[in-house]
Amino acid sequence: MKLPKRLLIGLSIPLLVGCSKTDYTELYQEIKSVDKMVFATMAISKTAKKDRSGWYGKRIAVYSYDSYMRAYIDLSALQMDDLVFDEKNKTVKVTLPPVITEITGRDMEMHKVYENIGMLRQDLDSKERAEIKEQANKSFKEEIEENPMFKEQLTEAAKRKARKYFEAIFETNGYTPSIDFKS
Repeated sequence: MKLPKRLLIGLSIPLLVGCSKTDYTELYQEIKSVDKMVFATMAISKTAKKDRSGWYGKRIAVYSYDSYMRAYIDLSALQMDDLVFDEKNKTVKVTLPPVITEITGRDMEMHKVYENIGMLRQDLDSKERAEIKEQANKSFKEEIEENPMFKEQLTEAAKRKARKYFEAIFETNGYTPSIDFKS
C-alpha cells in the first residue's frame, strides 16, 4: 500500500516539530530531586578556659573541641523558570537558590589543652567540663552571629563548588552555562 506524499509529509511534520524542541523537564526534575546538596563544610576549633585559682592554689583548665558548619543549596526550591535554555546558541542561564549556612554540630569529647591544678584543689568533674563546653558553645554561636567571616568564607567556597558542579552537568548535556544565585 502506497501512501500519498501529502499524507506522509502531513504525518512527519508533527514528529519533526516534536523532536526539534528539547524537553528540559527530565533534567530539571533530576536536579530538583536532590533536595539539599552540601557544597562546603568547615570545622572550627573552640577553646574554653576555666580559672578558679585562689589563695589556696591554682585551678586552671583549658579545653578545646571542634564545631562544624556546612553550606548547602536547597535544590527543591529550584523552579523551572530558573533554567533558561537558548537552543540556538546552546547556552543555559541557571539561577540557583541561595546558599544556606548552618551549624551542624560539635565534637562530643573535649581535648585537654592545659591543666594546672594545685595540690589542695580537686580535679574538674564531668559536670564542670560540661559547663565549660556549654559556655564555649554559647560563645561560639555568638561569635558566628557577630562575625560574618565564617559564613562568608563558607558561602563563597560553596558557590565556587556549585558553579563547577552545575557547569559540568550542563556542559555534558551540550550547553554553555551561566550560573547565578538568588539572594
